[in-house]
Amino acid sequence: MDPESLYNDDDDAANFFLNSSQYFDEKLFDQILSRNKTRKVPKIFYGSRTHGQLEQVVKEFKKTVYRHKRMTILSSRKKTCIQETDKNKDKLCNELLDPRLKVKKCKYYNDDAKKKSTIFNKMDTPWDIEDLVSLGKKVGTCPYFGARVLMADAEIIFCPYNYILYPEIRDSMQINLRGNIVILDEAHNIENICREAATVDIRDDKLLITIKECKHFLDMNYENITYATIHEYLTDLIKFLNDVEVKDNDRNERVSKHWVGAVFRELLDVNKIGCPRFSDFIAASKIAIEDFKQNMKEENSKKIKPTISQESKKLLEYLCFGMQMIASDKVDDYRMYIVETNEFIEKVTENDWISTTKKLTKVRTMILKCMNPAIVFAPLAHEVRSVILASGTLTPTVSYQSELGTKFSYIINPDHIIPKNQLYIRYITQGLSGKPLKATYDQVNTWAFQDELGNLVLQVCDAVPYGVLCFFSSYKAMNTIHNRWRNNGIWDKLSNLKTIFVEPKYEKDLNPVMRAYRSVIEELPSEQYRTACGAIFFAVFRAKVAEGIDFSDNEARCVLAIGIPYLLQSSDVTMKMEYNNLNKSNESRQLLSGSEWYTINAFRALNQAIGRCVRHKNDWGAVLLVDKRFELQQNINYLPKWIKTNIKCNQISKLEMELQDFVVMQVAREKEEKEKLLKN
Repeated sequence: MDPESLYNDDDDAANFFLNSSQYFDEKLFDQILSRNKTRKVPKIFYGSRTHGQLEQVVKEFKKTVYRHKRMTILSSRKKTCIQETDKNKDKLCNELLDPRLKVKKCKYYNDDAKKKSTIFNKMDTPWDIEDLVSLGKKVGTCPYFGARVLMADAEIIFCPYNYILYPEIRDSMQINLRGNIVILDEAHNIENICREAATVDIRDDKLLITIKECKHFLDMNYENITYATIHEYLTDLIKFLNDVEVKDNDRNERVSKHWVGAVFRELLDVNKIGCPRFSDFIAASKIAIEDFKQNMKEENSKKIKPTISQESKKLLEYLCFGMQMIASDKVDDYRMYIVETNEFIEKVTENDWISTTKKLTKVRTMILKCMNPAIVFAPLAHEVRSVILASGTLTPTVSYQSELGTKFSYIINPDHIIPKNQLYIRYITQGLSGKPLKATYDQVNTWAFQDELGNLVLQVCDAVPYGVLCFFSSYKAMNTIHNRWRNNGIWDKLSNLKTIFVEPKYEKDLNPVMRAYRSVIEELPSEQYRTACGAIFFAVFRAKVAEGIDFSDNEARCVLAIGIPYLLQSSDVTMKMEYNNLNKSNESRQLLSGSEWYTINAFRALNQAIGRCVRHKNDWGAVLLVDKRFELQQNINYLPKWIKTNIKCNQISKLEMELQDFVVMQVAREKEEKEKLLKN
């Protein structure tokens, strides 16, 4: 696979065109690379899911004997741009560096500032993002591009793993993986990320913007053949999108039927927008895109040509990749459908192209949903010297080779670093009244389950001091249960035992909640363990707290996992299950059945959440799995080695006493170890 571009609308991946290399000083980068052409030792690219996780990795890197190795950290402009502004820094950077726009240019990336960028080579290793930004401010040069300059000489490059997995981001960031080593930390979601990377969404409002731009060039008699070809095809594509029948679903959307790839290709051909027209459209798009790129590099304003906008460049690259997939033998690795939504969007006008006025508009989106993550991962694995997937929750590992189309020669599942006596692991099948606790959708919505669970949580919070984490399958389930507890008095009782925190739905609201939670824990004296104290944090499987935040020491002395977090069987999940069932008979691929894939996906989310509470060898904590279904050995088998070798069924009548004894033993052990250290 060698697509020019593909992208996804999530997080950094959504902004890869805003992070692209069109403004990067390639001459300086090439000069550095030329000194390394005889390089024998491979570089190491270390990717993790979030910037926060990378910061933690760099802290650990500082403790190793390899800390003197040359390094860099690639990150977003949001983290490294030193412009003092409240504006979106990605968009601002594009405005300041776009030679077509008559605006004051960026003072941190003009010719004088670029000459100063070599100062970053003098930083003491290892350094972190704060060091990079601080030096950039001090000397007046851009840390974002400075970090990229350092990549040429670096022996280890830290970056979000989207930068490694998305082929188009690798191209735009000038990341060359050939013959190098790739380490992907927190890799339990790698299959989903790769499928997202190869999924294509085409919105009709974005198509309309590009059509307007092409019409403008045609009216100017500029590049008539190029822009006429693009204009004509996109006009026909919009007509096709609007003609497809859609029906209401249960998510305030209207959706078409779903097509297998080859059937959708035939549908495009019948509507005269299929493969016979792809080659001309792709050729015209390449010309338009190349004109755009050349403009971005042009320093003489008099030589700047009229070109499409960056938004249109993005759409054309995106659409060209979709065409390549539809025309290829990978077409049946896709499922296609049209969705209609009502959104407030910027109004497109004849005179202004895009106005700032927003109005409620029907938007139709053509979705090419990738079912096969190997489309992205297999070419990467073939290109590199070694690829290592690492995570505390890769278990169960059975799906990785088949889903990623890659044979992993070595699979290591070591014992947990924490001694068994520092763990208390139980599954709980019934409440205090003896009623079974089975957290299925139907049961979670009953008052009986909600009350039994509330009394269990009270018991745990009375026995365990400091921090307790409690995970639910969804925000809806969590809110439903909390509303019941507020009405039946459990919430008030709980607030008398611990300060209550709830994970917000939006990431932007999480940091202040986390700071407040940690502040409560930090203020507690260690001697207070004999009385109820601390905080409880209610969170959701697969959300920010479960997936990417470390809770060490007193921040998480117990994790309560409520149920097994099976995905809602949306159309996307159902399509993936059907795809696996359809291709399971292909012996060369050895795919899991749809139901097995579905189950493994649930347990990966569960395993990730329960790993929040034990983070280093001296840590200790309790893990309580609340669901009757853990009586089945087949479910225990999906748990990590450190859990399933220590788990026991709990007699609910003994839970509080056992937890109290466990806490007393751990506090005494910690005290003894501290005294030994003081004596030495």
